Amino acid sequence: MKQQGLLVSREGYTLLEVIAALVIFGVLAALVVPRIIQLDSNTMQKAIDVGISELNGRESLTWADLKISPSGYADDAGLITRMNADNNYLLGDKYTWDAGPNSSGGALNFDGQAQALNRTASTTDQPALWSKP
Repeated sequence: MKQQGLLVSREGYTLLEVIAALVIFGVLAALVVPRIIQLDSNTMQKAIDVGISELNGRESLTWADLKISPSGYADDAGLITRMNADNNYLLGDKYTWDAGPNSSGGALNFDGQAQALNRTASTTDQPALWSKP
């Protein structure tokens, strides 16, 4: 009994095809990995931006609430006191304050990345505004 057909019908990839596939995967990995790392830092910055927007919204609402209250808006110190009393500077579990918040700003920290913030004082015409320096 001969086993001729056993070796003739073998299918598979050549060494050259395997090496070419590895080179292509290597190039793709070299291009994708830095973008994934950059994506993480961009996400942190976007989270800080969201925190700033939230602070501005909360200050505006508290300012408006004071303006229409019977006692009325007195000064910026009263707004800060009200913001602290209502815990409006607490933005969530991942947000912490390294320094501040205070009348001139502070350092907002999101999951290990800190950002210094400036705060313009509120007046009778407009609420306080938080921003990056």
